[in-house]
Amino acid sequence: MGADGGSIPDRRDLVRTKAQAGTTDKSLLRELYVLCALSKKPLNRPVVTDPLGKLYNKDAILEYFIDKSKYGDGEQICGHLKGIKDLINLNLTPNPEYAPPTATAVSQYTKTPFICPLSMREMSGVIPFIAIKSCGCVFSDAAIRGIIPNLTKGITAKTIENELTPEQPKSVISEGDNKEIACPNCGKSFDPRPTSAILPINPPKETQDLLLENLLIARASAKSSKKRKNAEKIDGDSIGKPVTKASKISAEDGKSPIPRVNSPSISANSNGGSGMPRSVQEKLAEQERKRLKAQEGMSEAVKAMFKPKNEGKKSGADEFFGRTFTRVS
Repeated sequence: MGADGGSIPDRRDLVRTKAQAGTTDKSLLRELYVLCALSKKPLNRPVVTDPLGKLYNKDAILEYFIDKSKYGDGEQICGHLKGIKDLINLNLTPNPEYAPPTATAVSQYTKTPFICPLSMREMSGVIPFIAIKSCGCVFSDAAIRGIIPNLTKGITAKTIENELTPEQPKSVISEGDNKEIACPNCGKSFDPRPTSAILPINPPKETQDLLLENLLIARASAKSSKKRKNAEKIDGDSIGKPVTKASKISAEDGKSPIPRVNSPSISANSNGGSGMPRSVQEKLAEQERKRLKAQEGMSEAVKAMFKPKNEGKKSGADEFFGRTFTRVS
């Protein structure tokens, strides 16, 4: 082979290898921990994070909620936010060696503004950082796990049990122990086991997509739960009202606290026992008065014509003999 104008294939030509993922520029990654994701200004406390782990200056995000047109790309950056309840106030440890960038500085971001209070490592994107949701304290992932071995892996935790490798520490808390422990920075107690106990800071794109999906699912579940509760409340109000003190006393006396509308007792009492409405009874009484008044000037023969049929009705024998024979006294 060779020396004939051809080429000799090697392994790169014969074996198809997986394309290497593109690496993120370290300077761009560092800016995520130095600049506000919305205003692109240096991060200054108070700093907040959203459910995806992005960092914002609190004043900038409040301005966005007031006027969403203030930042042109606001919808692309934080359009998933609905209000202040979606934010977490972070308790960050300032870096004593950090100096705000100036126009004359050769390298503006040589130091980052915040560090881990346990390991004193800079929050620069070189190592992963996480925030405890209950108190907002931020630590490097490795440092906090060295103190809390049973800390959850977060949203990316696998559900398979006994998955720990020999190098990973096992939980030192037994089933009977108290689940809550104190935060090593502020001392506030929290439960380290649920996956929702921590939030990664500026995680990779895949993790952000997963966090966004869980956020949308949680909102849809809360919305459907609220609709179901409102429907149950309306049904409960239509079926009956809660028992009051007066109704309880009436129930103890053996009487129904809320009688039914079509109850015979109500019909008899309100309609005089006839079962007819009061207005109908009044009209009939008025017609009877007019009839009696009109009969005052009539003769007995004419009055007999307006008498009811059953008034003074005779038996069959009396009627027969009365029509056929004339009795002689």
